Formats: sequence, C-alpha cells, structure tokens
Amino acid sequence: MTHYEVVGARASDDAPTMRRAYLAEVRRSHPDVGPPTERAAREARMRELNAAWAVLSDDDKRAAYDAQLRGGDRSFSAGRHGAATSRPERPFRPLHPDDDDTGWREESDVGVPGTEVHPALQFIPIGLGAAAILTLLSSFVIHNDRMIGLAVVFGFLAGISFLLVPLLAMLAGARAERSSSHR
Repeated sequence: MTHYEVVGARASDDAPTMRRAYLAEVRRSHPDVGPPTERAAREARMRELNAAWAVLSDDDKRAAYDAQLRGGDRSFSAGRHGAATSRPERPFRPLHPDDDDTGWREESDVGVPGTEVHPALQFIPIGLGAAAILTLLSSFVIHNDRMIGLAVVFGFLAGISFLLVPLLAMLAGARAERSSSHR
C-alpha cells in the first residue's frame, strides 16, 4: 500500500487536495472519535496516516518517494520517530576523536585554593539590598522622608558591593594564579 493510498489521495493531486484527503481520513480514523473497543486499531491507523503524511507533506520527501515508486522499490519505511525515511540512521560520530562529552563528569567540584572569597563578604551585597528594601518599605509605613534617603544610600552601597565582591574574587584568583606560576 502506498502513502497515497493510506491518505486517500492520488499521486497526481496537488498539495491542498492531498491535505483535505488526509484531514478527512484523520477525522474518520482518530482514536478519540470511535468506540473504546476500536481504540488500538485506530491508534495504529493514525500512526500509519501520520507516517504517510510526513512524507507527502514535505515536497523534497515526496519527490524522493515518487522517484522511488517509479523505480519499483516500495521499501519506504517508518523511521524511529514515526516519520517516513528512506535512509538508514547513521550512528553519532563526534567532530573530534577525543571529544567524548564525558570530561566534565570526571572534573572535581573543588575550587582552586586561594581563590575563594570569605562567606561573610559574599553576603554583604545581599544584606545591603535587603536593608534598602526594608528601609524603603518602613519609610512608607511611618511616613518618614529621611528614611527614603537612607534606603537610597543602602541601595547605592548594595549596587557597589554587587560589583566589588566579584572583582575581589577575580583578584584573588589572579593572585593565586600568579603565586602558583612562580613556584
């Protein structure tokens, strides 16, 4: 049975006519439409319809399929994902022979000694940001304009510390790298 017969169309039909025939077949064969006792058969029919439509709806695949039909070879089969394909799947080959995608699994999660930033220093930006938000909210509650200024100062200091702490970490890393290269 050809894909055209599965869909209910002829090889000479244009794309819109073939689409209408496919949709009509889908409406007749959909598993949700019929009785529950026929569900398995209707699901199999839908897989067959979708595999045929995957070929017939794509101009390149349809041209290759038509050429294959004219040659007498009707071995166009459904592929791994239900879409029809005429070529066997090739196994994956990495671009580089030493690229095996497992290197990160063997790497240690331990950081380079001497590059860590003190934990208390890491929480300063968060603390200043929280202080800015709390001060701003409390200034609205108690209607104090001076506290808005304090909230702005806390916000400014939080922004500066959000920039400085990573810079300190980078400087510590550079220092550790220089000291390890001198040894």
